[in-house]
Amino acid sequence: MSTQKVTPLDISPGTQLESTLSPYRASPLSTRQIIIAIVSLSIFSFFYLVYAQHHALLFYAMTGFIAIYIVFVYTSGIGAVLYMVLNDYEIGENEMKSSRNIEEESTI
Repeated sequence: MSTQKVTPLDISPGTQLESTLSPYRASPLSTRQIIIAIVSLSIFSFFYLVYAQHHALLFYAMTGFIAIYIVFVYTSGIGAVLYMVLNDYEIGENEMKSSRNIEEESTI
């Protein structure tokens, strides 16, 4: 069985290898969701920096909100790791079939 290295020149439009390649986004969020998150954080930061410095109750409420969010994020992360450790993942026929197809195409 001879193995041949696939180069970018081998991936021309319309070929079978070209149809299996697809770009991935760096984030699972849409552009709209990212913009909403940035605007929300900017507004929160503005209120935190301008108004919360002069009002103790607002300062404590906003700092408490940040603390609750941080605890939620860490708890979610630990829960996700524990879930992955405790539950076995079985490789299905689809995953095995797709990896076999990729290996076969790369040897062509």
